[in-house]
Amino acid sequence: MRLKRMLLSALALTLLPIGTSVMLAQPAHADPTFPMYGPYPAKTAIDGRGSMNPDDRDAIDLYTTGQQIYLRCQDSGPSLGGSTIWDYTREGHWIPDAYVTTGHSGFVSNVPRCLALGIDGHAKVGSVHGPYTAKVDIDGRGSADPNDRVRTDAYLAGSLLYLKCQDYGIAVNGSTLWNHTYDGYWVPDVYVTTGTNGRIPGMPTCTSLGISPGVSGNPGGGRQFLTRATLNGYHAKSLGASKVVDRYAEGTYITVMCQAYGELNYGGNAIWDKTSDGLWVADFYVRTGSTDIVLNRCDNDGPSGSGNRYLAKTTLNGYHGKSLSASKVVDKYAGGSYITLVCQAYGEFNYGGSAIWDKTSDGLWVPDYYVYTASLDIVMSRCDNDPKPTGGPGNPSVPGDPAPGSVPDGEIRDRIVNAALSQVGVHEWGDNCNPYGQNGVQCGWAWCSMFASWTWRQAGINVFFPYSGTFYTWGQQRGLLRSKTNIRPGDVVLFGSNSGASNHIGVVANVDPDGRITTIEGNWGDEVRVVGPYDPVSPGPTHENIFGVVAPVNDSSNLWQNGPLTHDATCTAKQSSGGADYQLCQEVSGTLVRSVVAVRPSKDQVVRASVSLGGAGDRDSSKCQSTMLRANTWRKCVTDWKTIAYGGANAGATVTVAGKERPELHTGVLRQRGWVQEKGNYCGPATLQAASATMGISSVPSQGTVASQSHTGSTGTLPGDMASTLSGYTPIGMGYDFYGWYSFGDRNLSLEYGIDRVRRGIRQGQPSILLVKPQLLPWGTAGGSGLLRHYVMIYGYGSVDSSAGATGEYTSTFKVWDPWDATTHDMTLDQLITAANAAEVPGDISTISPKI
Repeated sequence: MRLKRMLLSALALTLLPIGTSVMLAQPAHADPTFPMYGPYPAKTAIDGRGSMNPDDRDAIDLYTTGQQIYLRCQDSGPSLGGSTIWDYTREGHWIPDAYVTTGHSGFVSNVPRCLALGIDGHAKVGSVHGPYTAKVDIDGRGSADPNDRVRTDAYLAGSLLYLKCQDYGIAVNGSTLWNHTYDGYWVPDVYVTTGTNGRIPGMPTCTSLGISPGVSGNPGGGRQFLTRATLNGYHAKSLGASKVVDRYAEGTYITVMCQAYGELNYGGNAIWDKTSDGLWVADFYVRTGSTDIVLNRCDNDGPSGSGNRYLAKTTLNGYHGKSLSASKVVDKYAGGSYITLVCQAYGEFNYGGSAIWDKTSDGLWVPDYYVYTASLDIVMSRCDNDPKPTGGPGNPSVPGDPAPGSVPDGEIRDRIVNAALSQVGVHEWGDNCNPYGQNGVQCGWAWCSMFASWTWRQAGINVFFPYSGTFYTWGQQRGLLRSKTNIRPGDVVLFGSNSGASNHIGVVANVDPDGRITTIEGNWGDEVRVVGPYDPVSPGPTHENIFGVVAPVNDSSNLWQNGPLTHDATCTAKQSSGGADYQLCQEVSGTLVRSVVAVRPSKDQVVRASVSLGGAGDRDSSKCQSTMLRANTWRKCVTDWKTIAYGGANAGATVTVAGKERPELHTGVLRQRGWVQEKGNYCGPATLQAASATMGISSVPSQGTVASQSHTGSTGTLPGDMASTLSGYTPIGMGYDFYGWYSFGDRNLSLEYGIDRVRRGIRQGQPSILLVKPQLLPWGTAGGSGLLRHYVMIYGYGSVDSSAGATGEYTSTFKVWDPWDATTHDMTLDQLITAANAAEVPGDISTISPKI
């Protein structure tokens, strides 16, 4: 059993109340008139509970197998039946969600969180401590996660809070400490004046009371907000709808389930909030902290229910045609009022060089220049197919050309593909008029080659070829012709039979691993379009023959590959920036290792990457060219496989998305060796044995020998003895440091420096040993006396460059080996903090790490 792991003498905590104990009101019982959700059948006979405490039974076999159950709300509580979700029923009882068939493994969409209704399933647990003062306005959270808001402004600055317990969660302003209030909400400790920057002496941990910090999530589950005035509750999104007069008093909290656009109400606002009892209120008088929608949408209605509402910059005439000389209704729309638009079109030039006209919901036209649409171009569906008028200041503009030769060779392809992608959808007007001429607008000529020339000029290549065949001659003179099996993004492909009979040209945006290409082409159907993918050797039926390929620069780079990770991997946390997810990993297969950087954009994006591998016997690196990656598709850039030596392997990667370089990623992993612990109290000797073997010691000691040297007793091994013993097995002459026992977190070293010590140790070939509570490991077994302690070994990490901290890197993922069953696991920083906090001293994390 896991309960037979090592025991350490635990620091006995006497849970004494702090401050004055008071009696507060309990939550109200269920109201049968309140909206219900369901029915959902019971999987088995279920006892009703008076709270989210499995032992708090107040109705035996309240629901029989198959009985239909109606829910009022859901919330997070102690795990039961494999789920931490609890359901609050119509009859006013708590039941485990694991015993109900809801069709969801998590929260049911649109069922509110109970805390958002003022119902706290922990109300009967714990004593009252306090009061303590709120430093600022504080939102109440449903878990120890700053994004899990269920009540906005639950405690205003200067108000008094009463607490039940404290625990740890996601960091806020540098602190992972959270307070659980008597009202049932979680609040960050940094926002409360408690008289200490750490745990309050004598305050119990929430987990000791059966109150888990929980998992974040309030999907469609409502949030409480303060009202600014006494509000009517309307039965529809209109001030003219039937209503319940003065339904919500000023200064009270209302639970908002979702928001939607409806009839214009107050302050020029068209947003309406739907309450938990099915009524609508004007958002203008609800304190949501925003003038925009902050919750899930109730429906897909636009700002006016149909069409789109925009603000008039000045008083406008309404014209009966797309011309300032057309008949009109004078001063039809007042300045500062909202106009409902149904579509837009090109017409006569009007103001500010614009040729765009907006059609209103009452059939009139207004100049777009004086309407706040947040764009100088068309943002809605077209009313007709009229082109932009020829010439004049209303033509689309494009970026100016950088100085010739000003772009480094390594960025040329990136600039070309980004420039081409930025123009997709630009349409010609008049007689082939387009903005890609050498000096701006050019009319009268086919413009596919002018567009390709313009993309190259954006990369500092001084070319202007109105005829595509000239590209071939230019490349031939400079040795830049390429074969159809060696195409790279940024190249141009020429269609036809030869340079004297060239019919069309495309800019290569992407090359798939199978050799198919995607091009961006000007004057394809009178606009700039993405074409492909297609085979360049046999491009039909998309295109005729490709007779030439011309490169903009003489360089080399690797192709992006398809496919997922295929081996055991040590990875950074997934990063998201610029509309793309990306991640660095080191894949290990036996004694081989390679570096992989994977990218998945949420839209078509131009991406390039470089990835390196070091410390694995020899170095390797790979650069993957700029390419237009397709939306929602993972692609990866990899190094070759190398033999991982003792001392480990370190990887680094940079990713550039849409022309912007992201912070560098890092991983490190050691050549891990380890054996299962031979006795229930041998987790210490087993990790010492594994750490010695992982450092490459020539003769690995037995666990019995290590146990004797580290004075392992029936209750386990002390950390100080662990450090001394491991120092004796640290190889000499490899740049390694001896080991020490460190406690960091709230009391000794800062968390940032402590984690950095672990990271730097792995980078120089030395693992660290972590002291944990086994029942709090993500793969551990819950339960036990709370006195159990256990050792695991950290032998890999993932980090990201960061200017926010003092160490320069933010380490958030770890590779961990567990001697209990000799298995490897991935852990996040939050999981590590949860498992290690209070393992030795409450609030601290203990490691045996190199003395770096």
